[in-house]
Amino acid sequence: MQGRSLSAIVRLCRLASHGHAFHGSPGVREACSAPQTDTEARKPLPVFRTDQTDPGLHTDRHAGLHFCIPPEDLKTTFPHGFTRRFQRQIKTFGEACVMVREPGLELVSYLKVANYSHPVVRYVIYGEKGCGKTLTLCHAVQYCARRDWLILHIPDAYLWVKHCSELLPSTYNPARLDQPLEASTWLKNFRITNEPYLAQLKTQQRYMWTKREATDEGRPLGELVDQGIARVKSASDVVGVLFKELKAQCRPDTYRLLVAVDGVNALWGPTTMRRGDKSEVLPSELTLIHNLRKLLSNDWAGGAVVATLTQTGALGSSGMSHHPHQLLRKTGFDHLDPFVPVQVENYTQKEFESCYQYYIDRKWLQHDKALTEEGKQELIFLSNSNPGTFDRLCGPL
Repeated sequence: MQGRSLSAIVRLCRLASHGHAFHGSPGVREACSAPQTDTEARKPLPVFRTDQTDPGLHTDRHAGLHFCIPPEDLKTTFPHGFTRRFQRQIKTFGEACVMVREPGLELVSYLKVANYSHPVVRYVIYGEKGCGKTLTLCHAVQYCARRDWLILHIPDAYLWVKHCSELLPSTYNPARLDQPLEASTWLKNFRITNEPYLAQLKTQQRYMWTKREATDEGRPLGELVDQGIARVKSASDVVGVLFKELKAQCRPDTYRLLVAVDGVNALWGPTTMRRGDKSEVLPSELTLIHNLRKLLSNDWAGGAVVATLTQTGALGSSGMSHHPHQLLRKTGFDHLDPFVPVQVENYTQKEFESCYQYYIDRKWLQHDKALTEEGKQELIFLSNSNPGTFDRLCGPL
């Protein structure tokens, strides 16, 4: 009777949102920035938490524990926000709390020992829907940001191939199409994350934008970014020039560059965009996608490429498995090959118990029957220990 009752309540969450779009929310940042009282600060840490917030100092003994991303890191390293599900969780819980998991530890260990004088290594994170690929990517982004890497983060590549608000013929190459609003928005977030570097790095050649506007050789890259933000029409070309400059100047003796792309399979799939004659716009015809593909090549050194594969919101992925050779299709697989695969799986028993206790602590789980051993076992069964499914199941409880 108890199990049937819990199942009936759990069914209420089936209509929960599966959105994957990124967005920032002032309310989230305010919630995370709320000061703690002295009493709260003196409380001993629960067994499912760690106070070590630097991903580079996490070890196997931290696996399964939760750590909070500091509010200042949220504002600078992740100005675009997170997935809708995690964004909602931050706002509800009043903190951006992430679990230390084995794939994140594995990825950071690779970044620590890589030889950055060699051609850039591509790391591809893959796994089933809702298993935590995006947060594994964010774990690597935070690690690199703490070590003063230049961060080039594409938080959702699918935003560049669907629902585009405006398409314009490229002024540089008439065969391609610009997405000025998407490019300008990305440049604003790039500036927030990499402000110190934009004054230090200089352009290596002169760039003409119009007959009257140009960026001279030897000017700070910040002026380049400002050009794309202020003159939205040229934003797509500015992004391409920025990628070119960063790639050319990134050497082992200068700075390290992290290229992080969430949903990289979008670069080789279909788009929702149509021309006036109703014919489909191919990804290769989009200026942003064309330049991002070039950046993902391993013809440069001094950094790393970390990308995720996603089925959530992925166009044309119905019926595909979550493995790289299917989601990337042959063209994308050949472009990224060779790469280091990093698989993210569902929760282990230890991870599920840690998340279960965290939800109880945050009052996300309050139903009496969900707090029993029988209720917990039913949640394990219903969610199959999948992080995303478990979160949605707990919403009505």
